[in-house]
Amino acid sequence: MVYSLIFGLVTLAFGLIPKIVRPKKINSWYGYRTPISMINQETWDEGNRYSSNQYIIAGIVLIIIGKISYTFIANKPYLVPLIAFVPVLSVTVFTTDKHLKKIFDSNGEKISNSGKLKEKGI
Repeated sequence: MVYSLIFGLVTLAFGLIPKIVRPKKINSWYGYRTPISMINQETWDEGNRYSSNQYIIAGIVLIIIGKISYTFIANKPYLVPLIAFVPVLSVTVFTTDKHLKKIFDSNGEKISNSGKLKEKGI
């Protein structure tokens, strides 16, 4: 059964460890590292905060998938979570970058509500 849960547990750890030991400065080895999250310290902090929550959710989803696959697939139950691992993590990255793009412009400056209204001509 452990093999069917391993992907969920690893993903859950990807969410919990950054909550406990926050990546303080932008770096290339620890934290949520995408081009938009590494623009400046503010995008870095928000990207890591948001992605850790997303990884926790993804880990729980993968644990549930692992438990279900173990219950219903007696032969090689680890295959279902293995196959689900990449799409679930891809969604995590996609939603985090989408979140950052809602909050920050392409230069990493925070988008204010008044700035949005000016763009719409209001």
